[in-house]
Amino acid sequence: MDLLLINPYSSNPYPMIPLGLASLAAVARAAGYSVQVVDAWAEGLSSQAAFEKRLAGLAAPKVVGVTVLTPNLAGAKEAAIAAKKIFTNALLVIGGAHVSAVLEEALREFSEADLGVYGEGEETIKAILASFLVSGERPQKLAGTIWRNSDQIIKATPRETIKDLDILPRPARDLFNLDLYQPHPPYGRRKTYFNEITSRGCPFKCSYCAKSVFGNSYRALSPVRVVEDIKDLVAKYQVREIHFYDDDLTLNRNRAVEIMELLIAAKLDLIWSCTTRCDLVDVELLKLMKQAGCWMISFGVESGSDVLRETVNKGVTRKQIEQAFYDTKRAKIKTTAYFMIGLPGETEETVKETIEFADKLDPHYVNWAVLTVYPNSPFYFDLQNGKYGKGKIKKADSASSPFQDSFQLGFEENLTRERMETLASFATRSFYLRPKRIVRILFDLRSLGHLFRTIRASWSLLRWSMAKT
Repeated sequence: MDLLLINPYSSNPYPMIPLGLASLAAVARAAGYSVQVVDAWAEGLSSQAAFEKRLAGLAAPKVVGVTVLTPNLAGAKEAAIAAKKIFTNALLVIGGAHVSAVLEEALREFSEADLGVYGEGEETIKAILASFLVSGERPQKLAGTIWRNSDQIIKATPRETIKDLDILPRPARDLFNLDLYQPHPPYGRRKTYFNEITSRGCPFKCSYCAKSVFGNSYRALSPVRVVEDIKDLVAKYQVREIHFYDDDLTLNRNRAVEIMELLIAAKLDLIWSCTTRCDLVDVELLKLMKQAGCWMISFGVESGSDVLRETVNKGVTRKQIEQAFYDTKRAKIKTTAYFMIGLPGETEETVKETIEFADKLDPHYVNWAVLTVYPNSPFYFDLQNGKYGKGKIKKADSASSPFQDSFQLGFEENLTRERMETLASFATRSFYLRPKRIVRILFDLRSLGHLFRTIRASWSLLRWSMAKT
């Protein structure tokens, strides 16, 4: 076996197909290499013994790749240790958002790793395989990699981003046990449900966002390729619901319109949801989205305070937010609003203002979380440089949402981390535990499976929120 790709274990009860690894697998396979994957998260390999037993049953790979995300460093570390123990002769490569964010530090954190990959990994993994499988020696100086040279850690030149995403093969979903992936409510109204990504990069400059992998340059699959991919999912897997995990599906309005028109013309028995910004929708586009099968849009509101939104460079006004929610509901599309607690300058009063704003917007669903400061985000550098006062950085010791394993950094200014978590749990309960919203959720149920998933998620959310009281 040439390549083994590993997705580490997570305690989140709703595993998603790791499309990044699926893309790497597809590219390697298209280049003629044999590939296998282990998704410890989806397979429930929660103990080190279970994970090692799973690896021991595989054909020995020549190269092992482990994806590393900041919120799940512990799981990634355990995966790397196990992989090196079982496959002693394999080249162990780490990649993912965390590696791209901290670079040299990642190799210090993961002493087991022989090589790190930063930025987009498709072309880099092909170069690594081509080099190592021929020479048997650790590749060095390959663009987009970091490696050790005695006591030094060296960073090679960055690899150029892929300009034309249409050249990439479809993600290799067939390598994964698709029965293991369950959507978390409110998704999963229909079976079968898949997640999809059709673009990379975001030109906006929100201070909490780290763009270590895909950068600021927006690149996207062509509308024809998007719809052809969706048709393929429907034909192969009987997909009837999709969620687009693009940062901003409607960033390019002309592209969005063409996708909608092609979906309408295709007459697929399909519903879908997406995420975008409040300043990237309008009445006509929303009507077209609804006609094309859109049932829900998630918007990042972040705060009800104009001052706090300006602090994080959100670039969206209260009027634009209110108009987007009004227009979306008029188009008969449901809404989700994302809010953060713990932005610079946050106080009890601004949290109250945000709770009141959430009630005014009246979205169908909300998500409240405590701010996490990710490495390589503008916030991270601001805090390191003392912009919001020295000594404010604090590594948190409990989860900031009920579906999160761990997290990196937060900071305390006017509120302690513990108080922020209490306010987030209160805001969640005060929104959902109102009779009209309970009734609305009940009337929105579409199947027994949808009901059971909603009950499960509601119980998890309630336990988390009560624990933070």
